[in-house]
Amino acid sequence: MNSLNKDEKGSILSKSLFVITLFMILLRKYMISILRTDIPIDHVTSLLFYGSIGLLFLQFVFLKKHNLTEIAIFITSCVLYVFTKEGSILVLSLLAISIRYIEDKYVVKTYIIMTLCFTVGCMLMGNLMNDIAQVPQIHYRFTRGDYIVRETFGFVNPNSVFLFLLPIFAGYIYLRYDKYNMVDRILLFAITYFIYYKTMSRTGFITILGALVFVDAVKLLDFKRHPKIAKSIKFLPIVFLIGSVAVGTVFSNVKLLSKALASRPIHWNTYLVKEGNIFTLFGNSYSDILKSNHPLDSSYVYIVAMLGIASLIFFMYLLYRGLDIFINKNEKKYIIIVFMFLIYGLAENTLLEAGYNFTIILLIKHIMNNNPKDFSIGDLFNKNNFRKNRT
Repeated sequence: MNSLNKDEKGSILSKSLFVITLFMILLRKYMISILRTDIPIDHVTSLLFYGSIGLLFLQFVFLKKHNLTEIAIFITSCVLYVFTKEGSILVLSLLAISIRYIEDKYVVKTYIIMTLCFTVGCMLMGNLMNDIAQVPQIHYRFTRGDYIVRETFGFVNPNSVFLFLLPIFAGYIYLRYDKYNMVDRILLFAITYFIYYKTMSRTGFITILGALVFVDAVKLLDFKRHPKIAKSIKFLPIVFLIGSVAVGTVFSNVKLLSKALASRPIHWNTYLVKEGNIFTLFGNSYSDILKSNHPLDSSYVYIVAMLGIASLIFFMYLLYRGLDIFINKNEKKYIIIVFMFLIYGLAENTLLEAGYNFTIILLIKHIMNNNPKDFSIGDLFNKNNFRKNRT
């Protein structure tokens, strides 16, 4: 048997560290989501967070080659973490760095398998282990003149089912994109409708359905024949942002919108106007009582209110730059899966969740890898080599 060369060993090490890190991130996320609030898990979740950050920094150090784009994203993410005390963008950036030389298909498959395992485990715990898992809340939906109990599948909230399964939907479409056919459409729609029928989660159903429609719309769009339409795609996140902020401020008292969005505009208004300010550099500070009384189910409002203008500009730039790269390279499947989360982010706080959103990690990775001028740490101390890399 031939011994492994250095590149193969490096690849195995990178993949192993990535899997371990992702497991820690998902474990922390699911522990917070499923375990009872009276169980003291703060020390464990803190250990998992800082442990995963430590492993990611270790992977950054192990990386043989870097480029200025990667370093700029890394430093900016670190600075934002220092000022906002919120590590979501830093984790996304470090994960992107850790997979720079790991094939995308491996990353997607890893997310699908781990998400499936954790989701099934949470369903079992929620139904069978109420001594440690949070007791699912009883929710009703008034339909056809009667109150219908909404199924939670063991999760605390029936809306959580679509949220936890979103990475599996996106991963399936990514892997099946080249062979995506009517069977795939029927399968995904059937699963979506079944979950909606049981949970009565209108938000999840509409957003997933909208994402599935977007899949076919982008597949049918010829980027070369319609370059202006293709180029306009990269501006949609800004449209989503402006729309979300407008709903949470100017139109927060519109009853039709409030009813359609399950009172979300009222909660958004609390964060953006009543108890906060839109124009803060590094975000507002809110009490735990306010957060518990006003769920913040919007990725765009979350970034504005919690992280501030600095993080907003940086994250929107990453989305714009990444989508521009995908459009220029005609990488439709990447555009589609990113937009599945961008659409879902209108009604749930999913965009910055590393445990769910592998699409942003891939997007940041492709931004970094779009710069071909790599250099090693040793080159930094060799002025001649570094100048060659810059020219």
